[in-house]
Amino acid sequence: MKKIILKKLLFRNYLKTSLISIFFIGTLLICAYFWTNKNIINSSIDFLLKDANENTTKLINKEISTLRIKLHEVTSLLKILKAEHEFFFENINEINYIQKQKININYAGDGVYYKQKNNGGSSVILLSKDKLTNKMKEKIFKTENFDRSFRTIIDENPSILAVYFTSYDNMNRYYPFIKDVYKVFSSDTNLKDYNFYNQATLKENPMKSAVWTKPYFDPVKKEWIISCIVPIYNNNFLEGVTGIDVSLDSFTQNFFDFNLPYETKSMIIDKSGTILAMSKDLNNIFDIKKSKNPDKNKQINTTILRPNEFNIISNEKFKNIFTKNNYLKNSNSRIKIKNKEYMLFINKIRINDWKVVSLLPVENLLSSVKNLEKKHLKIGYFLITFIIIFYLIFLIFLYQKSKQFVESINVSLKDMVRFTQKLVTNKPVNKVPFSGIYEIDKLAKNFNNLSLELTQRTQKLVQTEALKLVNEKLANTDALTGIYNRRFLDDFAKEFNCKPTTLSVILFDIDDFKQINDNFGHDTGDKVIKKLINIIDTSVRQSDCIIRLGGDEFLLLLKDSKEKDAYIVVEKILNKIEENNKKENNNIVFNVSYGISEYKNNHRTINELIIEADETMYKNKKLRK
Repeated sequence: MKKIILKKLLFRNYLKTSLISIFFIGTLLICAYFWTNKNIINSSIDFLLKDANENTTKLINKEISTLRIKLHEVTSLLKILKAEHEFFFENINEINYIQKQKININYAGDGVYYKQKNNGGSSVILLSKDKLTNKMKEKIFKTENFDRSFRTIIDENPSILAVYFTSYDNMNRYYPFIKDVYKVFSSDTNLKDYNFYNQATLKENPMKSAVWTKPYFDPVKKEWIISCIVPIYNNNFLEGVTGIDVSLDSFTQNFFDFNLPYETKSMIIDKSGTILAMSKDLNNIFDIKKSKNPDKNKQINTTILRPNEFNIISNEKFKNIFTKNNYLKNSNSRIKIKNKEYMLFINKIRINDWKVVSLLPVENLLSSVKNLEKKHLKIGYFLITFIIIFYLIFLIFLYQKSKQFVESINVSLKDMVRFTQKLVTNKPVNKVPFSGIYEIDKLAKNFNNLSLELTQRTQKLVQTEALKLVNEKLANTDALTGIYNRRFLDDFAKEFNCKPTTLSVILFDIDDFKQINDNFGHDTGDKVIKKLINIIDTSVRQSDCIIRLGGDEFLLLLKDSKEKDAYIVVEKILNKIEENNKKENNNIVFNVSYGISEYKNNHRTINELIIEADETMYKNKKLRK
C-alpha cells in the first residue's frame, strides 16, 4: 500500500478552507465598533460632567449672592443699631422719656418685672431678685427710644422675626411685643447664659463686631432661629447685646425653592459643621431625622442648640462621607452615599464662614448618555449575532468539504480510540490495523507494543496489590469477630499522635467472663463476644472503630465526638444488652462494665486515653459491687 505523509494531506485540504482571515477581520471590526463607541460615550460623559460642574457652580453662586445680600442687610442694620445704642448709653442722662405715662411695669412675683400693656413698642422683662429701683425704671423708660428703629426693621424686612436688646443686668427688650412675657422665662433664668449673649463678650468677640450665632431654639418664637448679635459698649463696659433674630426656614426659603438642575440638593453649614438648613429629601439621603422641637408650653432657661446629629464633623454617619479635607476645600469632588454617586459642590458664602454643600446625583446627569450607550450596545450585539449566524452557515459548508478528508484517517483513529477504551477497562485488546497513512501506521505500531507491555505490567501489579490487601486485612483483623485488633490500634495511634483531633474512647469489659467460660464452655463465651460486637456495631456510626484489645476487653473509638456523645452511645448499647437479657429462652445473658475518656490537650498518646478509660471502668465496677 502506498504511504501518504499526513503533513501533505493536511496542507492540501485545510489551507483551502481556512477561516483564519475571515475570523480575524470579523473580530477586528467588532472590536473597532465597541472601542469607538466606548470613546464616544466617555467623551460625552466628560463633557456632561464638565458642563454640569460649571453651570451648577454658577447657579449656586448666583443664589449664594442673593443670600449674601440678605446676610449683609441684616449685618448692616445691626451696625446701625450698634451705633445708635452705644450713643444712647454714652448720653443716657440727656435722653428724654417717651410715653412714660403709658408704660406700666408690673411685678409677677419671685423677682420678675414686666411691661404689662402693649403700647405699640417692645415687650420688656427684668429678672432680678432685688427690688426695682428708680434707676432701673428710668433705664426701662428711656430704652423705649429703641422701639422706633426696631419697628422699622421688622416692618421693612419680612424675613426678620424679632429685634431685641439684652442688658448686663438681666433686662430684655424684645420687639414685637410678647403678651405675658413673664410666662416665657422662669424667675431663675440668667439671660447672660444664652449663646447670643456669650458670643458678644470680649473673650468670644474681641473685635466687638457683629457675629452670627449657631442655630438655637428660640424660647419666644418656639422655633429654630439664628441671631446676628453685636455687643453694646459704653467706654469699654459691656452694657448688653443687641440682636436680630432670623427664622432659618424663612431666611433660606428662596434659596431652597430654586430648582437646581438634575435634582441637585443643597444644605447650608456653618464653620463648626452644623447644618443650618437643607433641601427636602436630604435627610432621607443621610438617614437623619428631623430635629424635634422642645415642648412649646415649657419654659426654656438655657440655650438649646442643634443636636450633634446635624453636625457633619461630629456625627458618625457623615464621617465616611465628608472627611475634614473635602469639607474645608473649595474644589469639587465625587462621593458615594448608599452606593449612589454624587458630585459634591462646596461654595463659600464668605460673610460669616458659612458654606453651601450641594449634591448632584451623577445617575440623573448621565441618564441620557447611559440610554445612548444601551442603544449602541444593542446594535453591537446585533452585529455579533449576525456574524455568529454567518459563521455557523460557513462552518456547515466547511464541515461538508472537510468530511471527506476526515473520513480518510478517521477509521484508524476510531479503532485506536476503541482499543484505548478496552485497555482502560482491562478487556482484551486486539492489534490496531494499519490504515496506509505513514504517520498513523507508525503510531499504530507503537500503540500495539505499548498496549502489550501495559497489559502485562497491569496484571502483575493487580496480583501484587491484591495479595498485599489480603495480608494487611488478616493482620489487622480479629479472627473470631472480624473487628480490628491491637495491631490496627498501634497504626491508628501513630496517626492520632501526629494529628490530634476531637476523639472519645469507650472501654468495655464483659462482667464475669471467666465464669461464663468455666460454667458454659468456651463456645458460649465466643457467642457472648459475638453478640456484644453485634450490639455495639448496630449502635455506632460507620466511621467509628471497634477494636478487640484481647480476651473480653473491647475499645470503641468515636471520632469527632465529645464525652457527652460517648455517654449517649453507652446508654444505647446498655439498653440493647438489657433487651437481649430479657428475651425468653435466651442462653446468651451477660453484662458489661465500661469506662469513658475524651481527648484533651494534656493527652500525648492514645494509650493515655485508654489508661484513663480503664481507670474509669475500674471505678464503675467498684461502685456496682
